[in-house]
Amino acid sequence: MKQKKKDLIKIAIKLFARKGIQATSVQDIVSEYGISKGSFYHYFSSKDELLVDIFKYYFDYILRLLKNAEQEDLRPRDKFKKQIIIQFDFFIKHRDFIMMVLREQNHSINDQLRKFFEKNQYEIYKYCEKNILSIYGEDVKPYIFDTVLVYEGIRNAYMGITVFKGVNVDLDQLSEFILKQIDHVVRHFLEKKNPPITHVNIEDMFPRCKKKKEQLLPILMNMKRTLEQADLHTEKKKELIDVVQFLLNEVEQREEVKSYVFRGMLVHFKDISALKADVDRIVNILDIKLL
Repeated sequence: MKQKKKDLIKIAIKLFARKGIQATSVQDIVSEYGISKGSFYHYFSSKDELLVDIFKYYFDYILRLLKNAEQEDLRPRDKFKKQIIIQFDFFIKHRDFIMMVLREQNHSINDQLRKFFEKNQYEIYKYCEKNILSIYGEDVKPYIFDTVLVYEGIRNAYMGITVFKGVNVDLDQLSEFILKQIDHVVRHFLEKKNPPITHVNIEDMFPRCKKKKEQLLPILMNMKRTLEQADLHTEKKKELIDVVQFLLNEVEQREEVKSYVFRGMLVHFKDISALKADVDRIVNILDIKLL
């Protein structure tokens, strides 16, 4: 992200927290920064888009903290415990902004932001699933959605009193308590051989987020075939086919599709009319904007 865009986001966060979202205009933001409205619209198409990018900014930041903890030389359970503490600590520190958004949510939560929240929730569930599997092993897989739901329910309840009510708790004690409740849930299923309560997986609950790899692969293969038959200069054709092959490799080799990779690479096809429909489908699946 370019520095000027980051600066605008930080200024908007400060003004939104001070004045509220509805009461803060684009003019307020550019006046605070000392730039023109034209410069603002170079980075954001609207204040709604700015708000989405603010949440992306926060989410990317906490994701970096969680990934840093994941790289530490700790047992899976200790990593999960540390990541739970990181989440609570982050949201408590940003309580004022979160409370302000909740106060104005009926007016300021737009469709783009709702999509982002849904995608965010899906990624949180998948992150939790990964941690639970790393601690308890593959035997817990049939019960993974039930276990994730219990974790999310307990976590959200304590988020409610710590973030929204301002109740102080010992985060180390809280994280240990949460993990012990998950121990009980897993033991209930594995030792007593109880059947799962739900018979769905996380992807079933987030149809717009699921199986991106499966959606993208046939589109990319079709793009490759189209290019192979296209009337293009030999070097240009080879270059574009190489780009498609790179994206195919990305999708096939990675567990999670990296949207930013597609956002950067799809620009190569912007002048190829025969690929427009395929590119538009990819943009819709990944919910991205082309550079």
